[in-house]
Amino acid sequence: MQTHHISLLTKDANQNIRFYTHILGLRLVKNTVNQENIHIRHLFYGDNLGTPGSVVTFFVLPLLGRRTDGNHFINGIRLAIPQGSSDFWMTRLTNNHVVPTQTTTGLTFDDPDQIPIALVETPETLTDWQVVPNNGIEAKNQITRFLGTELAVPDVEATATFFERFLNLTVANQTVQLDQQAELTLTPTTNFEQVTRFGRGSIDHVALRVADEQTLLDYYQKAQEQGWDIEMYRDRGWFKSLYIREPGDNRIELATPTPGFSLDEPILTMGHDLGLTPKFESHRQEILDYYATQNVDFHEAETLD
Repeated sequence: MQTHHISLLTKDANQNIRFYTHILGLRLVKNTVNQENIHIRHLFYGDNLGTPGSVVTFFVLPLLGRRTDGNHFINGIRLAIPQGSSDFWMTRLTNNHVVPTQTTTGLTFDDPDQIPIALVETPETLTDWQVVPNNGIEAKNQITRFLGTELAVPDVEATATFFERFLNLTVANQTVQLDQQAELTLTPTTNFEQVTRFGRGSIDHVALRVADEQTLLDYYQKAQEQGWDIEMYRDRGWFKSLYIREPGDNRIELATPTPGFSLDEPILTMGHDLGLTPKFESHRQEILDYYATQNVDFHEAETLD
């Protein structure tokens, strides 16, 4: 099983867009709103096509306070970079006033919301249409995909059983093994009394890729049969999703790879303006009118220095 995306919280849209596009070189592939609450912006970054597995998303909450990591939480992003590109990234990050630390596999640093990010060297490079143009980074150095994260849980064994029994994944040394060197690390929490409170840099959920809608429905039925905590099934337009709470209470999403982010706008102009799926298109003017009161016009990616 491969990764699909990871979704986090940020306080500042401009700062977030600048960091993930201007510094990390990802493309803003979808500039939209939260489908559960249209008053919350939702930013999607990835390779040039928004290929499932390359995507990192952020909900924008301007009044967001500090996060509190308690009895369960998801922490950090691992991103793949091509073999031999660590020196390039060390220089690029340093020149952009980001302080990276060298590791045996790549680099680590924090984003503006203090989200730990690890760049990990892998053999792949982006090819053809996946390569983000005009970002100042040669294809041989561009970030290729999302490699996983850490799940902090009160009972590692119970969470491991969820991944083994429900998703048929191998868990070894407290690590859920995914395809193409991706993984989810399971870490025990020790403060069972502290309730987790979302804030800047919190991770809402991590999504894994399934083959198609029928497979997703099969997992829905399997979750019912095995008694897992099903949160919701949603048609997100660009993909369909099943959200489940693993035993540690972290949100895990299963998502299809299609139809994809070009469903509602041409590939060449994705992210340049407000993107809405057909289900929400009739609300476009209502959404634009609301965000005009917030001084948001959905064109930051074109105007940020």
